[in-house]
Amino acid sequence: MNDGTASLQEKLDHFKKEIQKMQRDVTHGHKKPHKLVMMLAVLDLFDKKIIIENKIYFNDDLAKSFSNIFNLIRIEGDWNQPAPPFFHLRTSSFWKHKVKSGREVQYANLSTSGGGTKRIEENIDYAYLDSSTYQLFSNKEMRQSLRELIIAILNPLSNFENSAPIE
Repeated sequence: MNDGTASLQEKLDHFKKEIQKMQRDVTHGHKKPHKLVMMLAVLDLFDKKIIIENKIYFNDDLAKSFSNIFNLIRIEGDWNQPAPPFFHLRTSSFWKHKVKSGREVQYANLSTSGGGTKRIEENIDYAYLDSSTYQLFSNKEMRQSLRELIIAILNPLSNFENSAPIE
């Protein structure tokens, strides 16, 4: 993503295109929701001011937020596993891992999280976003726009134009 002088709206438009093209696992014709749910969980933690700097820790706050969202949209056969999307989002241009010191070789040889948390805990300090994406996630209006896009991808019948007020 270009971090130069692009406007926030241009960055948002570029990022939305990347989300729409995001590689997602497909099982029995069903695109898995995990990466998108992880992004919603991160947006949620920004909203709650749990994430206040560009460090996304794989911790209870993230796992709880992921689970809460995942349980709303899962279908039969989807497993509530936050570790794989935390790991596999690294295939996206905006999601990076801060590898633990001395674990660079082990991390480089990983092709999967293994489903559990052990490989993440052993090898990754935290995830972080490229600077353009962090700028978007740090802005309340941009977060809402991203949230609406992700929800629309997960639920094409969602309607934000005529939605009920949140109380």
